[in-house]
Amino acid sequence: MANFFKKIGDGFQGITKDIDNVLWNKDKPMPGDMMQFQMPGFQHWGIYVGDGNVVHFSWPAVSHFPLKYAVRKEKVKDIKGVLASAVYNKYDQDYVPLPQRCVIKRAEHMVDKVMRYNLAKANCEHFATMMRYNIPISGQAERFNFDVDPDFVEELRGWLAEIDDQKYCTSSPNKSSTYEMNPMLEQ
Repeated sequence: MANFFKKIGDGFQGITKDIDNVLWNKDKPMPGDMMQFQMPGFQHWGIYVGDGNVVHFSWPAVSHFPLKYAVRKEKVKDIKGVLASAVYNKYDQDYVPLPQRCVIKRAEHMVDKVMRYNLAKANCEHFATMMRYNIPISGQAERFNFDVDPDFVEELRGWLAEIDDQKYCTSSPNKSSTYEMNPMLEQ
């Protein structure tokens, strides 16, 4: 029972940290950054690709049964329902991001792709972290013990395989592999 209450407490702490970031972080977005959007009751995520544009996996639904959304590219200022937005590369301390040009190329390649959406198992944060780190992470979903849908990951990896190559998508030589935890944090 104590574990249950600790999990709830940790979840609230994570939510508070996310909200603090979106309200107080005034960093200027750079291409390849993760963007956090505070919506009424939840956060939305995308990848900033420059010129005021973000690529994100978002509403409106393309299909309702099964629920599918398209990946869209639009101006940050035009995303509906946003209460606040900010740069938030929240997993950079744990995972090494892919090179900037790779993140941008991956995100833009995904524009107009339609995928199944599931709030807990295949969402916008999973999408954004796959673009930046090549790892599907969603703090919002993990707070409630949900794991990513392996079919969603397989579908994303299939589309990304069309463009990922050594020229654009290798880690910088002096950083650890994108696919592993940063070894400095494990000590």
